[in-house]
Amino acid sequence: MKFRDFLKDRVLYMGVYFISNAAVILIMYLTLIINKINITKSNVFYAFFVSTILFLLFIFWDYFRNRSFLKQLELILQSEDSLNKSLSLGNGSSKEQEIFKKILIKIHKHAGEKTIKYEETHKQYMHFVNQWVHQMKTPVSVINLMLQDQTDSEHREVFDSILEENEKISHGLDMMLNNARLSEFNLDFKVESLDIISIARKVINDNKKSMIRNRIFPKINVSENISVKTDKKWIYFVINQIVINAIKYSNCDDDKSKSIFFSVSEEEATTTLSITDEGIGIPKEDLSRIFNAFFTGKNGRKTSESTGMGMYLSKRVCDELGHELKVISEEGKGTTFFIVFYNGKNLFKL
Repeated sequence: MKFRDFLKDRVLYMGVYFISNAAVILIMYLTLIINKINITKSNVFYAFFVSTILFLLFIFWDYFRNRSFLKQLELILQSEDSLNKSLSLGNGSSKEQEIFKKILIKIHKHAGEKTIKYEETHKQYMHFVNQWVHQMKTPVSVINLMLQDQTDSEHREVFDSILEENEKISHGLDMMLNNARLSEFNLDFKVESLDIISIARKVINDNKKSMIRNRIFPKINVSENISVKTDKKWIYFVINQIVINAIKYSNCDDDKSKSIFFSVSEEEATTTLSITDEGIGIPKEDLSRIFNAFFTGKNGRKTSESTGMGMYLSKRVCDELGHELKVISEEGKGTTFFIVFYNGKNLFKL
């Protein structure tokens, strides 16, 4: 704390001191006049001057006495880990400062106990979520296999409808599992050089039934393999989420087939994967908020299937991997997502 700030905190004390000093001198001066004792104004001024000097010396002494403690408080305030820093707070120069130090230590202890309790509860919850998702994925897979084996053409339409809903359940479980894993992202990733187009082709292959059902056709406008540094599982999740949204929001009510275009552009410092659909597009007022958690927007309210979590999780994954996820869209004309890979930059080189 600077000296001028120290003085500001003691303006009231200084005011009270000078007022009380002036009152005492005035009373003594009037008493001497009443008793007809002569005293010069210079003597009165001299007494006031001496008293003021002593007071200022006390202020300076008080500042230097408390400076070390106040400086440590400022360091704690500026520290990112202020709770742990409070443990190194030195001894106070007064009883008040000692009480203040004890309060900080007590707060630190209480916060630590709360944190440990929360982490344990969170760990148990995450374990339950992981176990539950894996248990649910087994019957979903079994239902999927059973439906695929059905050859009854009479009920084919019903089976296809059940299969479609089953795929939605599977996708929801995957999203829930990935959301749970994101909290411990640093324990669940591996950055390596990968062909981004081969990952895009795998996403297309995994969603081909849904694409055929909705009369949507993928088009890859890349003639060669292009490598980027990323995590295979997580970047698959991001691309898959973009493709699922593209399928969901590609309006085929006009009986016309639509396309999803994949292209890659390379520059000196970046490689960008673009995924463009011919869907209903995103309203201008919603565009800046699509990466917010639970935000469904105007389009999302048209379907009960939207959770508002898909693009939020995709953005988080890209941020964790050191990639950039951007979007441009025009309502009624489609949407383009850009995944920007910075060459030579990954989670280890941010």
